[in-house]
Amino acid sequence: MRALIVMIGIFGLCLFAYAPAAVALTGGKLEPEPGANWRMLDKQAEELYRFVVAGEWEKAQHKVTEMGKLMSETSFTGATGVEGVRALSDAIVQVKRALPAVEINEAKLMHVTARLRLAADALTHTKQPMWLQYEQVLRDDMNRLMQAERKEDWRLRANQWLEHIDRIRAAAIIQRNPETIEIMESIVQLVQRGVQGEIRTAEVNQALNKYGDVLLSQLFGKTKEEPALGSLQNHSLPMQWTFMLAFIVCMTLTYVAFQKYRYEQDVIRPGRFRK
Repeated sequence: MRALIVMIGIFGLCLFAYAPAAVALTGGKLEPEPGANWRMLDKQAEELYRFVVAGEWEKAQHKVTEMGKLMSETSFTGATGVEGVRALSDAIVQVKRALPAVEINEAKLMHVTARLRLAADALTHTKQPMWLQYEQVLRDDMNRLMQAERKEDWRLRANQWLEHIDRIRAAAIIQRNPETIEIMESIVQLVQRGVQGEIRTAEVNQALNKYGDVLLSQLFGKTKEEPALGSLQNHSLPMQWTFMLAFIVCMTLTYVAFQKYRYEQDVIRPGRFRK
């Protein structure tokens, strides 16, 4: 009986010792599975996008209304922060505003619907979201922008870059840290001022040449749970090696405990027998 208690205790200690390793393997926290409501929002956004592409405005309006209602009933803990929730909410509102118009601006509606689609996808696809496909698009936009010689061409290409940035903006806010988003917003405002003629295009190009690659690397490189300069703790052992080491330790402790128990049963101690 005593041996059974000892073995149970050792097994419990092994589980307790393994828990920090399991947390370390997930970047310091246990990753939650995407909630049912998150997946439903993603599905609804996909259906909404299809309705808009097909020109089925009434179905699209009904679908975006469903999304707004579902979002009000959803907790986003584990999916994104306050900024991400606000960005997703604003994306839904923009689609709602674009749909009931007397004369629908199809280009604008397609843009805001695509932005909502990318944002909803970012909730459930944390590793390979669709918005990451815009990296090369933005790099090409930026290169053409800085190579433009005429001011009219520069403005045209700047507006294209701004449009693509705005399309991924909500999704980026959902998945990236506030510092990265702040860099993005600062560069966006700089380009907008150049388009409006408030500052010279040469100054904008100089800033893009200096900070553009930094911004794109931050956006499309690491997630907010994976800092660019990670600590040594992030380079943990693979899962199979961790399990193997834990198994070896548990077996060793169990063997030692069993031998100790046998010794306690067989040893002759003073006062064991009555005279």
